[in-house]
Amino acid sequence: MDAKEKSTTTTSAASDTTATADTKKTAAELAEMAKESVEKTGESIKKNVEKAAESVKKATAKATASAKKTTASAKKTAEKATASAKKTTAKASASAKKTAEKASTVAKKASAKATAAKKDVAKSCVLQDNYGNEKTMEDVYAAAIANFKEGNKRVAVKEIKLFVKAAENKVYYIVNGTIPGSVDLF
Repeated sequence: MDAKEKSTTTTSAASDTTATADTKKTAAELAEMAKESVEKTGESIKKNVEKAAESVKKATAKATASAKKTTASAKKTAEKATASAKKTTAKASASAKKTAEKASTVAKKASAKATAAKKDVAKSCVLQDNYGNEKTMEDVYAAAIANFKEGNKRVAVKEIKLFVKAAENKVYYIVNGTIPGSVDLF
């Protein structure tokens, strides 16, 4: 290695040292700048988060107030509806009572008319066979009761049901719901 090469190498080494020092400064500056940028970004993020938190608090407060107003309004509406329903029920009840009274009066009048009509209608039933023989229902009842009394003198007749079978020329009867019997129709 000659002197020229040594001097180039020395110059090169000195410039490498200077370059390394400059690189270190630049790297330190860049690190400092990055640190400052991160701090600024962090502060910006903190501010944005604080703003967002405030917005959420305000929105929550507004929503709570709105919910309270809505609840109060719903309570008032429910109270009005309840009061209205009570009034309507009372009116309907009074109307139903009046209607029931009117219906009762009409039913009593109709019953009285029907009873009067029943009294006015004459009951009459005549049984006739193929040979021209006739008997009224009163005669059939009397014959059935007489037939029963012949065999049962101590039993009082409280009720009698008749069953007429013209084909058999018979009248079947049941006295007091339990005692059966029969008599000839003609």
